[in-house]
Amino acid sequence: MSVQFDSSRQRYMVRWHEGGRQRTKRFMTREEAVAFDAAIKASKASAGEGATAPTVDGLAARLEQLEAQLAAGERHEGVYAYDTRQGPRWRYVFRDGDGRLSSRRGFTSPEDAAAARRKRIAEARRGQRLPTGQTFGEFWAELLEAKRPYVTAGALEDMRTHGRKRLLPFFGDDRLAPIDETRVRAWLSGMAASVDAGELAPKTVNNARTCLSVALGEALRRGLIPANPCAHVRQLPVERTELDFLRLPEIEAYLDAAPDHYRPLAELLIGTGARISEALALTWPDVDFDAGVLRVQRQRDRQGAGNAQTKGKRFRSVQIGPALVETLGALQAAALHAEWLFPCPLPRRGRYAGRTTLAPPSRKTVHDWHELTLQDAGLRDMPLHALRHTAAAAWLMSGHPLIFVQRQLGHRSITTTEEHYGHLEGSFLRDAAARTEALIAQASRERGR
Repeated sequence: MSVQFDSSRQRYMVRWHEGGRQRTKRFMTREEAVAFDAAIKASKASAGEGATAPTVDGLAARLEQLEAQLAAGERHEGVYAYDTRQGPRWRYVFRDGDGRLSSRRGFTSPEDAAAARRKRIAEARRGQRLPTGQTFGEFWAELLEAKRPYVTAGALEDMRTHGRKRLLPFFGDDRLAPIDETRVRAWLSGMAASVDAGELAPKTVNNARTCLSVALGEALRRGLIPANPCAHVRQLPVERTELDFLRLPEIEAYLDAAPDHYRPLAELLIGTGARISEALALTWPDVDFDAGVLRVQRQRDRQGAGNAQTKGKRFRSVQIGPALVETLGALQAAALHAEWLFPCPLPRRGRYAGRTTLAPPSRKTVHDWHELTLQDAGLRDMPLHALRHTAAAAWLMSGHPLIFVQRQLGHRSITTTEEHYGHLEGSFLRDAAARTEALIAQASRERGR
């Protein structure tokens, strides 16, 4: 008799002999397989070593009892049931500060096992069982280095910034092990005071809290702390405001006010919903004029010195209309650069007047162009990113479904798209319902003729 894992079926299986034949039974979880195996052994032992193992049918009731015991134990985190000759017993598992997984057995109820486990965790939180003397600052530096190959340069820079500005000044010199929920709440209280003073936005604090939770979650995984103290510290409430964007009649006014060197880029931002970093990284091979498709495969890094992976490391193909295809065709015919779609015009005067190398403009330069265009068009102030929202709103208000907007914008989940733009699709749906009623009424009138 033994418990094995069948990789071909992704099941745990128990083998035993019954009536001179080998039998096999498979289970979804290892706990179920171990319980069944223990029941066979216990039944054989109680009947004598030479007795025949009970049949599968004879073990059905016993297995059901053991499964109920397992289910009862699973109501308590880290507590599991097992069977003995004296009846069911419970054990708890706990990871010590040195990373070793230890277990204590012999409890007569899951409640007793859970209480003992909580006591052990409380001892560890007081630093009594965690030998590591590593500080949060030392661990943070290790974490950034470990994350570097797996996240985008922008995401890594965000983590560095939150660490430098908001986490290390508070937690940097703390020993990692004693950091508990009280300490995290004290930090969040200080951040909330900065929000009240207008120095920080709630979303910024919540992003910093996410970085802190990621760090402490990794410390938990390595066995350096007994629990993640961020688990029960809620984020600050964020008041969601309406995203501003150019209404349909305002788009043409905006484009007419854009200077010649900015208008093609502005048309592309409004026509594709691309982020400015993605638009500045576009090259001519990314444009499929025949299919009317723009392939977004990279973005300019924050320093504007090179390219990086797109946000979320996702490639996407964006459908573009014939007017934008014509604009890009004319731009290519008069291309200033054989590679970039939008190189920055060479300055005629100022500190960069001597520059001769064509390259995409910096993000700040495009932001300046955008602000001047809004002023010349007599439009209200809004960030450059509002042009991405303008694209989404225009698609929805012209009858396109939310799934189209998700794919055009490159959102990983349609939930994100719905969160930002669902209310705009709602107005379209109301119009669709009215049109449906009108068609039904028209059909009824035609039938009555």
